[in-house]
Amino acid sequence: MDKLIEYSREYWPYLIALVVASIAAAFVVKKAVRAYRNYYKRYRSEESRMKRLVSLKEKYMNITPEEIATADEADMLEGVALAIQLRLQKKDDMEKEFALCSVEKQYAYALDIFVQSSSPSSFFRENGVELTGIIVDALAFIGLDEPAIEAEKLRRMFDEDEEDVSIDSLVIDEVDAYFKSNAVSERIKSAAAEKIKSCPEPFLFLQ
Repeated sequence: MDKLIEYSREYWPYLIALVVASIAAAFVVKKAVRAYRNYYKRYRSEESRMKRLVSLKEKYMNITPEEIATADEADMLEGVALAIQLRLQKKDDMEKEFALCSVEKQYAYALDIFVQSSSPSSFFRENGVELTGIIVDALAFIGLDEPAIEAEKLRRMFDEDEEDVSIDSLVIDEVDAYFKSNAVSERIKSAAAEKIKSCPEPFLFLQ
């Protein structure tokens, strides 16, 4: 017993270090497990989105009027915009090619980017005039006049040529809140789908 006590006294710093190291290792392992769980969740989410995009590509790249008539309205705007994007990115000058698209295709593309943006203000901050300059007309085109009026406030604010309008953070917050509280993104998807179904020809890809 005395030898055990003497041994413990001599080596207790090492024993403590071992315990601390074990606790630290457990903590690191716990963090690693949590990090991997989060990574796997993101991976699964991204994998699901990629499968969705592949499905939309197969469906909308050469969709017919008959197929549009029975297509899922929740997917329609994104599907049409994806078909436009995939064709644009094959060209050397995407901006030039976009300008050659029909107005209806331009509107559909702008509306989808608008919906995918985290907020209306981020859409105007992150995109060029090719999109920000037509989004108000695009909203009006699908019958969303009130959201178009709200979006116009931001368009003027972020338009460098509008010298009489300055950035107003209060107005920005109000417009962002309006779009969020009124579920405008879902209304855009629904209204755009109705427009496409009612007149599918401008949204087809016959080439």
